Amino acid sequence: METGTISAAITALATLLLAGAAVGATVAAFAGLNTWKKQSLWDLDHEFARRALLTLYRYRDTLFAVRHPAMLNSEMRLNEEERSGVRANSEQSAGVIKAYARRWEKHSSSERELEAVLLEADAVWGLELRVLCKPLFDLQRELRTYIRLHIDANLRGNTELATEYRKILRTYRDILYDSMNESDDFRREYSAYLAEVESFLRPKLGRQSK
Repeated sequence: METGTISAAITALATLLLAGAAVGATVAAFAGLNTWKKQSLWDLDHEFARRALLTLYRYRDTLFAVRHPAMLNSEMRLNEEERSGVRANSEQSAGVIKAYARRWEKHSSSERELEAVLLEADAVWGLELRVLCKPLFDLQRELRTYIRLHIDANLRGNTELATEYRKILRTYRDILYDSMNESDDFRREYSAYLAEVESFLRPKLGRQSK
């Protein structure tokens, strides 16, 4: 084989090898980019799922606190203006109403935080998380209704209207006070629904539900 022919063959081979290397580098870069994208998405899902779980636990804790059977004096304390507006024999009832208002105010803050998380979840994951949380909101609504009826029936004076509210109240299940264990129907139902939400979120943390 002539020298020129050998040189041309070597040049062609080198060109082919370089082209192959370039293709290989491109493929590797593309694969690396896809891996980076997947890792970035996983990281975002992981952090958001963690934040969603923490928000749900705060929501649960403040809702359960509304039902706590013991009321602190600091919760029931009335200011001077509020105290002057009630009769002496009604001050205890007014204090209980004030305590429930304080508890709901604290829970409402957790509710707003959860709603913000659900709006973000709607955009990122679709509506599945919101659907799973609906029973939790239903239990909250049931408790809010029961407490309002309880207050109107028992803490605003023995009026004819209060008598009617007591009749209505008897048609609802009594969920006013938390028994502080899993024999409590409200707590047990809530925990069961929350476990379904955890089953949706924990895989996004790289963990399985307990």
